[in-house]
Amino acid sequence: MFNMLATMDKFTRRDYYEAYIETYGDKTPDAIDYALRSEVAAKNILHVGRDYYTYPKGKGFYKYNYSDATERLVQKIQSEYPLVDFQIFELAQLNTFVNHLYAHNSIFVSVENDAMDYVFDSLKNEYPGQIMLKPKVNEYFRYLVDDQIVIMRLPSESPKGLDAPWKSRLEKILVDIAVDKLLTNIVSESEYEAIFEQSFSKFLLDTSTMQRYANRKGAGMKFRKCIEEYSDVEIGK
Repeated sequence: MFNMLATMDKFTRRDYYEAYIETYGDKTPDAIDYALRSEVAAKNILHVGRDYYTYPKGKGFYKYNYSDATERLVQKIQSEYPLVDFQIFELAQLNTFVNHLYAHNSIFVSVENDAMDYVFDSLKNEYPGQIMLKPKVNEYFRYLVDDQIVIMRLPSESPKGLDAPWKSRLEKILVDIAVDKLLTNIVSESEYEAIFEQSFSKFLLDTSTMQRYANRKGAGMKFRKCIEEYSDVEIGK
């Protein structure tokens, strides 16, 4: 760990070059690139954004143990549609952050646009009265049951899970609860401060990934305003 970088929340490749040369003397760019890649591979340094890196400092990447109901659902979808991209977020995941716990879980399955109807049709007979396709807010609350399955559209270029592509990264979850039409009516705005504050203080998050995803959803400005109001994190355009 270079002393001049240790006090920085995050640093760029250029910052690393300068620290490396200060410590080891003048080296070729290729040699310094190799050193940086080696440290990232060994997880001594973490890549947290476009040209941004950080030392772990006690933080780690977000992980969540999904419910048995979700694990079974994943197996069914992967068995029927092994080539389809989908990601899952459970409402119960937020119980780690919120003050008022969610007593009933909902399983939000974001599926690539062309496959949504097919996935829904494959599952509706196995989950009668428990699955919805792109419901409106009033429909969601009117027919809500425990472990409700909600099929939604997966925007292209959504950030894939770190352990498995179907697992929702925390970056995606934070954007969705702040800008998605359905989720903004399910997750109370009074919980935003606790959710965002704990997310950024406990976990390593790629703010560039978050902003690109928000922009992809056509809600870049709305998400930036949410970040500004409920956290002290700076996020670019």
